[in-house]
Amino acid sequence: PTWWEDDFHGDSIGALWTAIDVSAAGDSTPLLAADAKNGILRLPLDVTSEAQESGITWGDQRPLVLNQGLNIEFRLALQTLPTLLSEVVFGLAGDKNAVADTVAESLWFKADGDGVIVVENDDTTNTNDDIATGTTLTAGTFAVFRIDCAVITDCKFYINGARVAAATTFDMSTVAALALQPYVHLAKASGAGLGVVDVDYVKIWQKRS
Repeated sequence: PTWWEDDFHGDSIGALWTAIDVSAAGDSTPLLAADAKNGILRLPLDVTSEAQESGITWGDQRPLVLNQGLNIEFRLALQTLPTLLSEVVFGLAGDKNAVADTVAESLWFKADGDGVIVVENDDTTNTNDDIATGTTLTAGTFAVFRIDCAVITDCKFYINGARVAAATTFDMSTVAALALQPYVHLAKASGAGLGVVDVDYVKIWQKRS
């Protein structure tokens, strides 16, 4: 297998990542939180009334291959719950877009201000939106989120080791060898909503062929 992990140690975000930082007047700059235990990537939105984005991708370089047993895992907290129009998505995706719903291919977790975690997928043919997981995060509480693509006609979501949304089939098989990238995106289209996402680590593994 091929294995990759980032624990967000040091004083700057690793070169493999492309930071998403969109704000005309506010602060949406991804950063490594100072002296945070174990290393923390922090993604902020502030109360400036404007469109903002904060996040990380691999810059639309997509070496992850859906049908090679792809798995991705995050340990993540909603340090400040997203408010008003703010929402966060994190998981696997195709090319980045400012609006989550317009990303062409996606398989991810999503949350907004109530802390309720839902899951979604879209392979351009098969789509599920806002599927309940039964999990609600409180501000500052870390959880472990994993997506397992070992069976691409039935991808699976896990939170803290327990499968969620098991009654729904997340079929991503339209393009078996779909190329993907890791994706964490906190955004608002307008307004004074805010939010802070803390990422402790990202782990990715898949077969080499």
